[in-house]
Parts: sequence; structure tokens; C-alpha cells
Amino acid sequence: MRKIKVLAIIAALACLTAGCSDEPKDSSSAQKESSSVSESSMEETSQEEPAATEAVTEPASEPGYFSTLVFPDTMTEKEKSSSGYRELSVIYPEKAEAYGLERSAYGMHQGGSEYVKFKQIQENVRELKVYDEQFDTDFLVHITLPPDYDENREYPVFFICDSEYWLYCVPDMWKLINEGEAAPVIFVTLGHDYNVNGAMDDVRFEKFVLRQEEFLGFITDELMPLISMNYKTDPSRSVLFGHSLGGVFSHYALCNADRYADQPFANYIIASPAFWTYHYTDESSPVVCDNSSIKDPYAFESEFGFFERNSSLDKKVFICAGGSEYYRFDAPEDLATIPEDAEALYNRMTAYGADVSFKLYEGKFHTGYVPDMFKEYMTRYFPPEYANEN
Repeated sequence: MRKIKVLAIIAALACLTAGCSDEPKDSSSAQKESSSVSESSMEETSQEEPAATEAVTEPASEPGYFSTLVFPDTMTEKEKSSSGYRELSVIYPEKAEAYGLERSAYGMHQGGSEYVKFKQIQENVRELKVYDEQFDTDFLVHITLPPDYDENREYPVFFICDSEYWLYCVPDMWKLINEGEAAPVIFVTLGHDYNVNGAMDDVRFEKFVLRQEEFLGFITDELMPLISMNYKTDPSRSVLFGHSLGGVFSHYALCNADRYADQPFANYIIASPAFWTYHYTDESSPVVCDNSSIKDPYAFESEFGFFERNSSLDKKVFICAGGSEYYRFDAPEDLATIPEDAEALYNRMTAYGADVSFKLYEGKFHTGYVPDMFKEYMTRYFPPEYANEN
């Protein structure tokens, strides 16, 4: 299963490199399109908007199937005993305090508009703590069920890495389903429990780059079997999303899925992949992510040998980036920008005959396009007519 063991890297201090804002920078900086390894500022979200005034009801009592959890045999006894459902805490600071200090990493600011939106769908959200022994870490999973969820029906999973950054987008995608603009899916978001700030670059770099084989094994052999044993899922239509360092991981996951017996995802979104972090280090950053242990920092350019092992790829791939992304550090002239790397990946995959599409969101920076991309993807790949397939 998972074999690589790598030491965790430096303590997190601040944002590593990136253009996170959709506000234009000075002309000298804007000449370098962008990349970001960190999205910790999240300026492009509306989390600081004035509080919405819609009434929000308290959650009803939980249905019976929520009270029990069936574990796969791939989880160790320690992992099983240390994992389980718990009361929703991500929007309740008084509950979250019992688990750690970094609830704020999820951006659910008390009274903000995203907080209110999330409260409105809370009856459909299940909070699950999953312990992984190899990482010795508690991961925090939020399972958001579609409107009118039927426990006897199969649903595709929309799996989102970097929950600390993207959990706030789930209510708007859920709304598309509720209004009949998209077919129902189960949203699964993966982040860290509150004792770890999963939004920090050193934490993300460790799991998405240095220990990506172990992380993929955790998702493929433990987490997704856990999800599918407790909710009926349709792997033939499920999708894995990753952005920036998460985009580096979603590319790795795509190109190494053939090494696993289980295939929980048929679709992959590779958003703004920060491939430069494999082979270049921004020494000026307060958080310097050490990539010196990576044996082949350019293996991503050959898709990790996938097409040497296989004649074709039976997955659908969507690659995207912001057209105005730029480096905030003084990048060398020959360092490809994220939009350039994303387009180069598209060209390589096309040459291999893969089912791949690409979109550059003109005028958008590193994170600003993602909420709209999510909604576009939902209506395109999960059109309403899919709702009647099962």
C-alpha cells in the first residue's frame, strides 16, 4: 500500500509565495504570471461580507444510519477506535474548542455570509474524524449529502482536497442541485482536525508532495472504502479535485491510480498545479519547503511513467488555471508559470490520446476562478438528466 516515509518539514509561519488576490499588483510584479503554494489569505472569497439575515433552523435529530459507522478491513484497530462521527463543529466555535485551536483555518467566520450559507445546509452535513496511523494525524472529513438523499441509491462523490480552503464553496454547489441545475452528488471534503492548521504550506507540502504516495494510499485504501461502506457511491462518475499543491497531488493521483486495485475516481480536476515546487525553492519565503529529498523532481513531466505502464488512460481529466497568475517572488526567467505548466500538461495528455479538457480563466489569479469553476463543472459534468440514471 503506502511505502514512503519522509520527515515532516519546517514549522509554518506564513504564506509561502503566491498571488492569492484578484486585485492587480504593480506592473513589475504583474509581468510574472503566477503561482501560489499557499492560499492562506483567501481574499477572493466573500467570507468577510456582512452577515446575511436569513433565518437558520437548528439541525433536526440525526437519522439512524448516522449513529453507526462501518469500517473497512484496510484500517488498523487503532485507526478504527480513533475514528468516528461527531457533532458538527466547523461552524460552532464553542464545540470546536474541544478539538483544537485552528477552526479559523476553515474560514467559517461567525456571522459571515459563507457561515450562514453553511448553516442553512447543516442538516445534510456529517462531520467525521478519521485517524491515520502512518501520518499519526486526525483528518477532518465533511460529508454533505444531496437534497432528498436516498440511502438506498448510489451517488457519485465529489471529493475535494484542501477542505480548509474550499469547504465554503460546497453550499453554492449544493444549491445547484437543490434548484435542479445539477444532478445530486455526495460532497466529501478532506482537511485536518483543528489541532493542525492544514492551510499552512509546510503541512500541505508534506502530504501533497513529500508524502503523496502515502496520502494517495490513505484516500484510496482507507478513506474512500470507509465512505463507500457507509454511503452508496458510484465510482464510475466520482471526481477528485485538487488545487495548487493539491493540484500537484491530483495529477500524481491520476498518474498512479493504476497501482491500486480500487478505483474510487473516474474524473480528475487538476487546478493551478504548482509543479515548480518539485524542483525550485523560494529561499526568500518565511516558510521554505525543502524539496531536496525528491529523487526525480521532473517525474511529473513524464506523468510518473503512467504511459510506459499503460497504453491508454480510462479517466476524464479537466485542467484549469487563472490566466493572470503570477509569482510574488523573484522567479528566474526560465521558471514556467503555473498557467504555462497547466497548458503543457494539457498538451502532453492530448498527445497521449487522453480524454482531457483545459480552460484558462482570463483575468483571474490563483484562487479567484475556483468557485465559478466548481459551478461550471457541476452543470457540465453532472447535468440534471443524470439524476434519473440510478
